[in-house]
Amino acid sequence: MINRRLALGMIAAVTTIDASRIAFAKEKHHLNGKDLLADRIKKNGKHKIHTTGKNVDVFAEVNNGKVTAVTAAGMQVKKVKSRQKLAETTPGITLARMQLAQADVYYYGYWVYDDLTDTYIWFPADYVIVDSSWTEYVA
Repeated sequence: MINRRLALGMIAAVTTIDASRIAFAKEKHHLNGKDLLADRIKKNGKHKIHTTGKNVDVFAEVNNGKVTAVTAAGMQVKKVKSRQKLAETTPGITLARMQLAQADVYYYGYWVYDDLTDTYIWFPADYVIVDSSWTEYVA
């Protein structure tokens, strides 16, 4: 038979484990790469576009008007794509008619991450080289 102290101890342990999961949730930041890069898309080379929460500089490598890679020292980078526009420049009203017309448009992002932060830098399709190496973004 389970006594009251054992039951209360089990409830306290489960509550502590749940609270710790919430405390270690990653921060997600969605940034507009087109705005971060601005006119530097016309210049070949490596351009600093952002600094993460751990003071790590994020660089975009540009070649012939396309972003070919994004790098950040000590952080992992993956290529993701999404039909949803996750990085808006200006807030506004989106009409339902406009949403349906843009259903097949993909946005391409570089996911820069470590154990504490998730940073997504999103570009329109004409800013990147589109191939099969992009994976679907999962929220």
